[in-house]
Amino acid sequence: MLNVRTHRNHPSRAFTLVELLVVIAIVGILVALLLPAVQAAREAARRAACQNNLHQVATAMHSHHSARRHFPSGGWGYVWTGDPDRGSGRQQPGGWAFSILPYVEQATLKQLGKGHSLSEKRRLAALVAETPVASLNCPSRRSLGLYPYGGSHEVRNAEPTESVFKTDYAASAGDIVVGDLGPETLADAENGAYDWRDYDEATGIFYPRSEVKISRISDGSSQTYLVGEKRCLVNGYDWGDDQHAFLGHGNDTARYTSLDLPLAVDGEERGHKQFGSAHASGCYFAFADGAVKLMTYDLDPEVHRRYGNRSDGDITQ
Repeated sequence: MLNVRTHRNHPSRAFTLVELLVVIAIVGILVALLLPAVQAAREAARRAACQNNLHQVATAMHSHHSARRHFPSGGWGYVWTGDPDRGSGRQQPGGWAFSILPYVEQATLKQLGKGHSLSEKRRLAALVAETPVASLNCPSRRSLGLYPYGGSHEVRNAEPTESVFKTDYAASAGDIVVGDLGPETLADAENGAYDWRDYDEATGIFYPRSEVKISRISDGSSQTYLVGEKRCLVNGYDWGDDQHAFLGHGNDTARYTSLDLPLAVDGEERGHKQFGSAHASGCYFAFADGAVKLMTYDLDPEVHRRYGNRSDGDITQ
């Protein structure tokens, strides 16, 4: 006998609109909860990279000291860039970032134009200004690349260039503001037409034509800033971030620690002589002994001032 089985049709059940909206809402909540953690992890990685960069810079400065018996010079002034034929001491118009290039695996960049005519050196100096160097960049502030040159003065020993590499780090120039543009021409620098100042009042490690030895840091290398992050203007024109990394002494490459220039996070108001950073927690400094430390924004301004002065007799514990 043939058994005939009957089959019931069980229609498949689809998501209702309400259920779909609930799922979307749950996913949105999970993403909202996860996103701050992801952003925090990314910023932690960027801070670690910044800290490592400053360690590299400090190591390079000490390597220069070992080779030349003094830290690299601060350069002539912010209208002069690096010259490959003029060493790395007081005769070098470019700043500390130019002089440490051989010690951050950029020896070829520092030698670019060496032995060439003045016109060719001017052209190649512009090319150097257009070359990013990773160890001079804080990824929390900006990506490694080129940014518009906005200086109000033309560089005296280089051809103009529209886009340049800007450093996020500044050498410690002390708690007294010093410096000027420097000589008008190379001839003025060499024939006595320009009156070079001795800058005896300078209290930092880097200033115009500086050649500071570790032995001149009488407060102790562990008590004295070497180089740190520079504060920048978030919106608008920034006098301390309008030029490029390889210029001589100026606000783009040096900062001060006087009491009216405390540590501060990047902001909308000017801070072109201050140390600071894009980090919410504080600013990284490499000390003269090579140690890199995070200094919080609530650091006592007097303590900050003392760290910038290499020989004021005050030792901060």
